Amino acid sequence: MTGTTTERRRQADTLEDSIEILEERLLAIERAFPDGPEPHRASHVAMIRAAEAQERFYNELKLDVVKKGTWGLLVIVIGLVLTGVFVSLGAKLGVVSMGVK
Repeated sequence: MTGTTTERRRQADTLEDSIEILEERLLAIERAFPDGPEPHRASHVAMIRAAEAQERFYNELKLDVVKKGTWGLLVIVIGLVLTGVFVSLGAKLGVVSMGVK
């Protein structure tokens, strides 16, 4: 009978130690989140939304730069082609332009 009492006492001590460890861990968690976990979660959600908005902004900015750059390049190319056509046409017609014969 003493063997069972000793064994039960050892199990009770082990259980008390486990409970003490769990209480310490719970206190550590409570110290890490003094206002509770929900405000902490909300701040993460806000950071994620801000990062997504920033990503959308930069994607739209890059797209806008590419569009405007493409239009700019197209205008330059068309301008050069038209200039070449007019110079060539003027040379064929014998028109003197800006002192060039």
